Amino acid sequence: MKVETRLFAILASSCLLLVTAPAETGPAAANKNATEEKGFTLTETYEGSGNSDGFITDINSTAGYVFNRHFSVNMGVPYLFVSPSSSKTGATSASGMGNPSLGFRYSTKGPLLDFSTGLSGGVPVASSAKGLSTGRVTVDWDNHFAHGFDRLTPFFDVGVANSVPDTRFLQRAYTSLGTLAHFEGGSELDLGDKFSVSVSGYYILPWGTQQIFVRGKKSSASSIKGGASLTRDDGINLGLDYDLTRFVDLNAGYSRSVYNVLNTVSFGVELNVGSWLRKGSSR
Repeated sequence: MKVETRLFAILASSCLLLVTAPAETGPAAANKNATEEKGFTLTETYEGSGNSDGFITDINSTAGYVFNRHFSVNMGVPYLFVSPSSSKTGATSASGMGNPSLGFRYSTKGPLLDFSTGLSGGVPVASSAKGLSTGRVTVDWDNHFAHGFDRLTPFFDVGVANSVPDTRFLQRAYTSLGTLAHFEGGSELDLGDKFSVSVSGYYILPWGTQQIFVRGKKSSASSIKGGASLTRDDGINLGLDYDLTRFVDLNAGYSRSVYNVLNTVSFGVELNVGSWLRKGSSR
């Protein structure tokens, strides 16, 4: 309880200090990934990752609304395809809808830092027998800090959750339930109008009882319980992004888990359906 209280205090203090920082003259550094559009948004994403534990892909449909340059909301529903390594996980291939999610985000640009904070939750409607859900509501509070220096943008993320989050670099062979903090820090380098690369380090710091549900069909629907070492992780991420068109973004990545001694490669294709439909209707 003391650790949890301390982490929440640190996060809350960081948010307060940034939001109340005194304003200075001069424009904030441009952010390549900043949302410029307002109104309804709609994206379709196909992404996946593979390692010695198996290969997992998903199709994710996300709809949202951008109220202004500060506030936005989004809802998403993924459909997963799981091909686990039966020799390592004891499970076989499975597919099904994942947990629908709902998220709220606040963003602001300051003279020293760009900051955003988001609260998201997952509704447990997916199959826990297939390891696609924990059977419990999951919550993640994430905070993102960044500052652009021309083409280079250092960033730092810190959050608190009750489930290890999947990322663009790694879709884990399990879903988890248990309190944890997650950290990621690194830099993104804009190589021009189309390409950008990123490098970062991450750390998953759980505490208390942890529970994992292996993804895939199994002989029994039982989960595995243990201590913090069950879901703890740390490593590095390398990413490459390519803006194919105004509406299509491609990405590839590599992740090295130092704690689990695991190498993962990943890919993603994102279609900005909302922008594409708006352009078509304006003709």
